[in-house]
Amino acid sequence: MSRLSFKTITLLMNVAAGIFLVGPAHAQLDATQKEDVGFTALQTQLGASMPTGAGISVSQVEAPDGSGNYRPSTATFSTKNFLFPSGGSTTASGHANTVGQYLYGSSSLSPDIGVSPNRITSYEVNSYLGAGFLRFSNTGALPLVESNDIQNHSWIGNLSTEAQNVEAMRRIDYAIQRDDFVAVFGLNNGSGTSVPALMAGAYNGITVGLSNGNHSRGGISLDGGLRTRPDIVVPTSATSWATPTVGGAAALLLDTARGTSGLGNADRSEVVKSLLFTGATRDESEFGGAWTNSSSQPLDAVFGAGELNVLHSHDILVAGEDNANAAATVANTGWDLGTSNSTVPQLYFFDLNTPGFTFEIAASLVWNRNIAAVDNQPGLGLNYAFTPSLANLNLRLFSASGFTLGTEIGASLSEVDNVELILADGLGPGRYAWQVTSDTSGLDYGFSWNVEGLTMVPEPSVFGLGLVSLMLLVRRRR
Repeated sequence: MSRLSFKTITLLMNVAAGIFLVGPAHAQLDATQKEDVGFTALQTQLGASMPTGAGISVSQVEAPDGSGNYRPSTATFSTKNFLFPSGGSTTASGHANTVGQYLYGSSSLSPDIGVSPNRITSYEVNSYLGAGFLRFSNTGALPLVESNDIQNHSWIGNLSTEAQNVEAMRRIDYAIQRDDFVAVFGLNNGSGTSVPALMAGAYNGITVGLSNGNHSRGGISLDGGLRTRPDIVVPTSATSWATPTVGGAAALLLDTARGTSGLGNADRSEVVKSLLFTGATRDESEFGGAWTNSSSQPLDAVFGAGELNVLHSHDILVAGEDNANAAATVANTGWDLGTSNSTVPQLYFFDLNTPGFTFEIAASLVWNRNIAAVDNQPGLGLNYAFTPSLANLNLRLFSASGFTLGTEIGASLSEVDNVELILADGLGPGRYAWQVTSDTSGLDYGFSWNVEGLTMVPEPSVFGLGLVSLMLLVRRRR
């Protein structure tokens, strides 16, 4: 197949400053960054039981540098099992090496990714988009099957026309839906840059930005309504490094899900995505501005769901799966791989029982855009058309009495996204309920919820009657 025609394709470097961040100084998350994303606290909490990404395989997709090099160095990562289906130059790429350090290197969040018999499949991006995987070409064949758990895309680009960009996005969404893997996509660096069509337009992956907000702005409406980007942010110096950090976090969760009895359903990409979103930190002191959303826009316009926090996400995961139930309560922290129903709302009743406290709680709901692949020449498998449909799921929070809903407290009702997120603060002790509704039945979704923080209001005393009430905030983050 001939080389694909691009308007632009580039590595996710710090182009705004004209600096290629591939040197040793940026080869791994430093101690402060690991603390910020909750890794240090989780390591202290779990000790020898800390997940390491063992058993996880990844695909690393890289744009070639000026000399055509795209591979990570097998000598640098000598304990890893590599596959190179794209062929080409055997010289290592500095960018690929640094991405590798963040994704599967010795100081990453999941350093045991890719240890044999698992693997790291290294693609050159033109090969990946063409015959190597996505098969965007005049043959019209289906994408190849992804047998790895995670795809990492630390590159950006555009095909020659919008129609080609749309087909590429439908193909990657189809592959994620069919093969159930976690795909992480980086935005461009620089707050004055626009959101790239490839791969940030995809619905079913996770798009990554920076905690300082120095990434693409403005959202994207390719093949649908205007959706917020990024989905989540990370405190690194470039989106090339932030993206594999989220990939490493996903591997950490998958490692735990597969190795722990009762957590098997968290192996699904929709659940992993929800766990990452609900667990994210939304304290504005952690990044470059205040976090906010609305009922029609579930994610912040700059920071998405917030800053990655693997401590929170892992704690929600191990709290366990609780299914929707109209006649029983669930724990006040947990998750579910649920199934939508267009006529019967899915209800999750829970209690906040600590007297004298108010609570801050959060929940996110994630589902895949469905892509139907129809062969226009049946039997040949060479002329598929990809048709999308996006179910409209909504998330609401109610007060409750017994198993009867009371007043609606919050709602996330986007009509263009495949994620909903609610953050509610100042809730007193009592019973509440999450409600999931849908216009489509039989659709799997990932849903997770969490008590993020609680505030104690001390009893009035003879020393404090003339003073403003003192509030003590206790967060699970530190």
